[in-house]
Amino acid sequence: MDATQFSIAFFATLLTGEAVIFALTFSAASSWPSLRAIDSHIAFREWVLVGWLAALFTACGLLGDSAVSATYGALLFLLANVFGIFSFVRLFGLASIGGRNRLLRRTLAGALARQGAEAARSPGGQDSDAVINSYIGTVSQAVTSNDPTAIRHLTSQLAEAEVPAEYAEQAVSLHLDVLHRLARATLVSGADPTQAVSCARVLIDSSIAHIRRLTDPAPALGALSRYLAWLANTAHLMSVREVASNRAARELVALTTDARLKILRRVDPDPKSAASQDELGTLLTTPVQALLWYADFTEFHGAHQASALYGVHEILTGTKFMGNYWDGASILSEMRDNLYGAVVSVTPEARDTLSVFGSEEEFDHFWALVSVNAIATLRDARLPHPPELIRPEFTPDPQLLGAYLRTFATHRYLTTAGEAQAALLSLVSRADTPDSTTARIRAARQAHHYRVPVPVIEPHQRPSAMVLAIACRLAPLTPDDTDAELRAFLTGLPLPARRTAARLAARVLPGAAGHPDPVDAVAAGLRVLQLVGAHTREGT
Repeated sequence: MDATQFSIAFFATLLTGEAVIFALTFSAASSWPSLRAIDSHIAFREWVLVGWLAALFTACGLLGDSAVSATYGALLFLLANVFGIFSFVRLFGLASIGGRNRLLRRTLAGALARQGAEAARSPGGQDSDAVINSYIGTVSQAVTSNDPTAIRHLTSQLAEAEVPAEYAEQAVSLHLDVLHRLARATLVSGADPTQAVSCARVLIDSSIAHIRRLTDPAPALGALSRYLAWLANTAHLMSVREVASNRAARELVALTTDARLKILRRVDPDPKSAASQDELGTLLTTPVQALLWYADFTEFHGAHQASALYGVHEILTGTKFMGNYWDGASILSEMRDNLYGAVVSVTPEARDTLSVFGSEEEFDHFWALVSVNAIATLRDARLPHPPELIRPEFTPDPQLLGAYLRTFATHRYLTTAGEAQAALLSLVSRADTPDSTTARIRAARQAHHYRVPVPVIEPHQRPSAMVLAIACRLAPLTPDDTDAELRAFLTGLPLPARRTAARLAARVLPGAAGHPDPVDAVAAGLRVLQLVGAHTREGT
C-alpha cells in the first residue's frame, strides 16, 4: 500500500511538472500546429492512459478488497511512472525555444512533403494541409499583433525546415506567402519595418536555396523576381499616397533592390562580383529557362532590369556581351547578329537557342512580346519619387528609364511604318503554335502555382503597350534622327488606338503628358531614348 501511494504521488508530481512547463514555455509561435503534434512527441496520451488504467485497477482492488486487482494497479502505476519519466524528459527538451523550433521545423517539413505528394497525385488540387493552414494562421496573427519575437521564430521555423528536394516547390510557395504577409503588415498594419525586413531577407535567401534544388528553377525564380519588383513599386505608390510610412517604404525598397541584385548574380554565368560560392555559375541551364525568367524579371520596372540581359545574352549565345548599355550599346541587336547574322556563333549555347527560336521572325516576335509587358508595367512617371526611396537602379532618373526602354528600342527589326504596322498586326492577331517559344514558356508558367498576389497578364491583353513596343523601335535614338516613320506609323492607326497609346505614354514616359495630339504625346515621350549615350555624343 505504501509503495502504491508513493507511485501515485510520483505520478501526480510528474503530471504537475509537465503542466507547469507547458504553461510557462509554450506560446502561439511555438505550438502552432496543435497539441496533437506535441502529444505525439512526448507520448502524453499513452502515459495518461496507463495512469488511468492503474487508478482503475487500484480503485477496484480497494473497493472490492481484491489483492490481485490492487497489485495490478500498483504495477501499472510503476509502468505509468516509467512512461512519465520518458514524457517528462521529452517535454523538458521542448522547454527551450530551440527545442520547440526543432520540433516545429520537422512538423512543417512533413506537412510540405505531404502537400507535395498530394499535388503530385492530383495536379491542380487545392492546398489544404491542416498543419500549413495552422502555420499561416499563426503567422497572420503574429504580424497583425506586431509580435517581433513570434515573427522571428516563425520565419526561422520555415527557413530552416529540411524539406526534401522533390517538394522544394511547395516550400518556395509558402515562403512567398509568408513574405507577402510580412510586407503587407509593414505597409498597412504598422509592423516594425526593421524586424519585418530582417525576417524577409531570411525568407528570400531560403527561397533561393530551395529554388537551386529544383529541376526547373525558372518559374519559381521568375515568380520571386516579379513579386519583388511589384513590391517595390507598391511601396513607392503607398508612400506617395501617404498610406504607408516613408520608413516602411524605404526599408522594403532597399530589400527588393538588394534581393533582385542577389538573384541577378545567381543567374549570370560570370557575375562581376560574388559574395559566396553559391553565386558562381548560373541557376538557369537552358534557353527556355533563361527566357522565362527574363520575361518575368523585366515586369513592374524593378531594379537591375537592363543589367539582367547581360547574363541572358551569355546563356543564349555562349559569349559575353562587352558593350555598355549606358553608352547606347544594343544587347538584343548583338544577340540577333550572333544567332542570325553573317557570322553565326557556333557555340553549343547558340545552337540550343536556335533550336528553341527556329526562325529569325520568331526571335523578333518573342522579344517584342517581352517588351510589351515591360512597357505596360513601368512606374507612373507622374508620381513624385521621395528622396528617401532613391536606391541604385530605383530612381526617377529619366536617363535610367531611357536605358531600360532602349534595351528593347534598339532591337530594330523594322525600319518603316509599313513594317511596323505589319509587326503590330502580328502581335495582336498571331496565334502561337504549341512548339513556339511563347507557348512553351506559357505552359511552363501554368504548370506551377505560387502564393503571390501578382497575376500573369498575357501581352495580347495590353494593346496600348503593343503600340508603344512597336513605336519605340521606330523612335529616333539621337536628336539628329528623324521621327517621320514613327509619326507615319502612329498616324496610320485608328484614333482610339492612338489615344490609348498616348494615355499609356503619359503615365509611364516623362514629357508625354500635356500634348493634345496623341501622335505628339507618344513622340515626345519616346525622346527619353535620346538621353542614353548623350555624354558620349557630347564628348565626341
